[in-house]
Amino acid sequence: MKRIKLPKLGKKAQMEIIGLVVIVILIALGMLFMAKFALKEDPQKKIFTRKGLAYSSLSAVLKTTITDTECSTDFAQLVHPQMGKDLLEDCAKYYAYSPDGYSLYRCQSVLDQEKKHSCIFVNETITRLLTDSLGAWNKNYEFKAWLVKVSEEKPLLLVGPIKSGKGCTKKDRDSSGIFPIHTDVGLIETELVLCD
Repeated sequence: MKRIKLPKLGKKAQMEIIGLVVIVILIALGMLFMAKFALKEDPQKKIFTRKGLAYSSLSAVLKTTITDTECSTDFAQLVHPQMGKDLLEDCAKYYAYSPDGYSLYRCQSVLDQEKKHSCIFVNETITRLLTDSLGAWNKNYEFKAWLVKVSEEKPLLLVGPIKSGKGCTKKDRDSSGIFPIHTDVGLIETELVLCD
């Protein structure tokens, strides 16, 4: 058997081949890491998105203006009360008279033609707003509004809890944070919690 002699490679050629092998290995490792991190879901981004959605949803609900022209007969002029600033404050002031007693704002419900105490109207309207927005997007949520008085130890639950499904458990939940509303009768605190 005859041996075939291969030409000897010089040191320069060997170094070039080793360099190419190293480059191919580095490119392969880089692509593996890129694929691993690109396919991995970022939980921080999901949490940030959920918090942002909770914050903006609650802000929008509290700034909603009611355009019911028959919102009250106690005013000489046409009024457009805001959900947070006017109606929740009215609910806090006249909570003891709810559901059929006096409240400054008595608005007409979309569901029926009856004028309602501000606490009842706020509860129904916030329920409808959250159902039409977050509920339509299949988001689980829980909303509460409570009154904190200096003279009382325990806060008074004004509205809620308004929930979708079973509400939110302790796991995978993010809050809008507490939105405070200062009133003559105390501090109204509202919170919207979103969860998966």
